[in-house]
Amino acid sequence: MPHELAIGDVYLSPLLPVLAASLLGAWICVTILNKLRLSRYIVFPSATFLALMVLFMLLADAYWIRI
Repeated sequence: MPHELAIGDVYLSPLLPVLAASLLGAWICVTILNKLRLSRYIVFPSATFLALMVLFMLLADAYWIRI
């Protein structure tokens, strides 16, 4: 199993797409929380964003790309 992702002739670390996908997923979840007005019950929004991002990174590592 290769440890790099190849896009054309460029080799990328598998961490790059996992970070991008987790950032996008956390951003979408925070947007949904804001639309549903559930974010007013969150004390530390920035820590919640980071926690969601770590959660998505762990899910991506478990089911999509092994880091």
